Amino acid sequence: MKEQNKHITLIFKHLSGETEKAEEKQLFDWLEDSNENKNIFNEYQKAWDISDILFTPEIEAIDVNAEWDIFKNEVGFDDKILIPKQRNKKKFSVYRVAAVVSAILILGVAALYFFSPQNEVLYAQNEVVETNLPDGTEITINKNSSITYSKNFNKKERKVDLEGDAYFKVEKDKTKPFIIDAESFYVEVLGTEFYVNSIFKERQVVVKEGTVAVYQFEDKHDQIILTAGEEIVFDTKHNKIRKAEIYDENYISWKTKIFNFNNKKLEDIFSELEDVYNIKVEFINPELKNCRQSVSFENQSIDEILNVIRATFDNISFKKNKNTVFVDGDACNSL
Repeated sequence: MKEQNKHITLIFKHLSGETEKAEEKQLFDWLEDSNENKNIFNEYQKAWDISDILFTPEIEAIDVNAEWDIFKNEVGFDDKILIPKQRNKKKFSVYRVAAVVSAILILGVAALYFFSPQNEVLYAQNEVVETNLPDGTEITINKNSSITYSKNFNKKERKVDLEGDAYFKVEKDKTKPFIIDAESFYVEVLGTEFYVNSIFKERQVVVKEGTVAVYQFEDKHDQIILTAGEEIVFDTKHNKIRKAEIYDENYISWKTKIFNFNNKKLEDIFSELEDVYNIKVEFINPELKNCRQSVSFENQSIDEILNVIRATFDNISFKKNKNTVFVDGDACNSL
């Protein structure tokens, strides 16, 4: 909890423009650790912005110590945050902090899910996480992704918020559709298996079994129904969605570790392997990126995969240093 308090202190100092260079680096390193941390920062940013409106003489009359006692009891905050002495500017004064706290409590912002008993957060940081939701739904969460749901989940509705990507095997319940809020679109099902990627530039929904409804607007006027073997294509320019046949069967290789490459460039092959095996590939000879290969792998280690690729090309050598693989050799004769 002390670590959490320290980072909230840094957030307040950053928002007021009073962080030192070392503190800025510490804060941004923490933000890069997870989407969850970024969510927390964004919600405090919202509270900070709205606190300008709340900053009134009434706010200045608040007993700050009492306000913090209430705040830390509400969210399970163990130690009082460090608040610098009041200055002659409405920046990081105790009154501005009180206004921010008031905004947080008024908004009930999502940042407090980090401490709040109202939500559950399932987060996969450096490895894939497989788990179950309270209704029995099986989920596999990809690295650097999270799923948030209310503790009232499955009482009246089944709704989750997804950041990043995950694979779902939804338990059937005709009385309670399963809804995923994927940031810029929604996915709704009764029971099926499918993959969802909420990252804006990579948005994707792929159905393995059953039927899924995908829509961008809550009134569902643009709803499209997908069945097994279909996926959604997002037309960002015209803000439309359409369905298409699945063209990349490696869309869940991060979950299955099953890869099928058909005349793929080595650059593209290694790009997919990097994400799954937590490696970084560097081509000493850039021309090797264009070498092509047709090959399949099933639940093999990265060393086994490298041995297969090396056996295919007599002109290529690998050198591995911790998590970095260096690819060297002569260019392929036929590209």
